[in-house]
Amino acid sequence: MSTDKLTTVHGEALSKPDRALLGEAVRRGEDARETWESALVDYGRWLLVNVFHDDAHAALEGRHKNAVWRALVDRAGGPTLRVSEKLLEVAVRIAAHDKRINDDAWRLLEPGRKELLLPLGNERAMRDAAQRVVAMKMSQRATRTLVRQQLSAEGRASVPRTTPKRLKTQLSKFNERLTDLSARRRIESVLTKSSAEEKNELRGEVERLAAWAKDVLGKLRAKG
Repeated sequence: MSTDKLTTVHGEALSKPDRALLGEAVRRGEDARETWESALVDYGRWLLVNVFHDDAHAALEGRHKNAVWRALVDRAGGPTLRVSEKLLEVAVRIAAHDKRINDDAWRLLEPGRKELLLPLGNERAMRDAAQRVVAMKMSQRATRTLVRQQLSAEGRASVPRTTPKRLKTQLSKFNERLTDLSARRRIESVLTKSSAEEKNELRGEVERLAAWAKDVLGKLRAKG
């Protein structure tokens, strides 16, 4: 006998008022998702038509050569454009693939599951995956698992594209984690308690990091 997911939480029955409240929260969440996804699709189409002159290939393969696009990316997440770089990328990539993938299953997918299929990379793989997702009525969670398994089977990993802005953000977070006063004290405590063997292993990793930093600094100074 099946159990209504709205009536239990981890096997514990919800009261009637809680069931009503949960149902309303789910409904409002779906409304919010539909509103957000509709806005995302509209924005992506606008970008494709107006920034890339309705050229899907330029939007997918050459967008970083487009001056307006680069300016948008530079402003993303800042005070003049409170939209993340990731959202910009997803919006325009979905719009471009919508134009090029002539398949009913792909068209039936909402933007959330289309986004999950983007790491597959080529449109044949995305179309085939969309057909499977629709046929099996996969949730976003199941779709994410499907993509991860397919990439793993092909010896690929879903790794986000590295950009100067993204690299700067990653380095900034790394520096914050390691260089604030409390972190330095924790590191000093760890070093004090480490054995000679552990210190040697740590030294090797720090030397690798130092060599990488020296190499990157050299390249940055040369380009400056």
